Amino acid sequence: MSGLHIRQTGKASLLSESDLEGMVFDTPVPFYDMGVSCGNPLETGDVPRILMMMPNEIVGHYETYCTRAFGDSMQDLGIMTGDVLIVESVPEYHSGDIVVAEIDDEKTLKTYYVDEEGGQWLVPANKRYKATKLTSSMKIVFKGRLIHHMRRAPQDSTQHIMECIQEAKELLKRQGAESEEFKSLVAKPEYADKVVARLHELSEGKQKPKDILMPLRAAIEAGAIRRPTWAEYGSEFGFKRTSKTSLSDYTDPMKNKFADEQQFWTMVDDFRKLIAR
Repeated sequence: MSGLHIRQTGKASLLSESDLEGMVFDTPVPFYDMGVSCGNPLETGDVPRILMMMPNEIVGHYETYCTRAFGDSMQDLGIMTGDVLIVESVPEYHSGDIVVAEIDDEKTLKTYYVDEEGGQWLVPANKRYKATKLTSSMKIVFKGRLIHHMRRAPQDSTQHIMECIQEAKELLKRQGAESEEFKSLVAKPEYADKVVARLHELSEGKQKPKDILMPLRAAIEAGAIRRPTWAEYGSEFGFKRTSKTSLSDYTDPMKNKFADEQQFWTMVDDFRKLIAR
């Protein structure tokens, strides 16, 4: 272990990827992927063994195996869900060891402690959990002492990444089709992209329905676009900040909502010039 810089958590060591740089992963160690509870005891059952290659420098002198942490009861010692636990099946255990204990056939990770009266305890490292006193009525087997735990940088699975990308592609495809449908409302197809882009630009950052819909009403007034239905409007702009009633009222040519507003008529002129180019 010489030259290995480690951070102590109880009597176990937290290893990062940088700690393992330069080491040769040449020693097969059984790995139980079901994990061991760092909360309430977790039944793991018989789990098929997988061999994980580990550097010989971090493997114990006795039989060693790996499993995965699950839960938050040891978080104050820096042991988190997903950490790989390196456990050594030692012949004897001492007060202060972090142990994998099997209580009534359920496995848990806790600190083993013997008090001044000789009472034996399994102690969590999280105030939300209570220490458990070991009694003669319990079926207790110690399954090993934690010697190291490893944490890798978070890494999403390739399958999940590809699923997210595919979902995004499908959404973009649907949005593209819906956008083309909205563009069909523009009076002059050759200016559809510019008219729709200007509508988005002018309504960007607005909060009140009256302000959000003013550009659309101006485009209608200018003859640049046909008055959309609620579904047509929502397919392009969504319905988050407006209502069906607002759309109906503020885009109705028969209602003079913006006639006295200089900003509105400036927008009308803007759209007239846009489709006259």
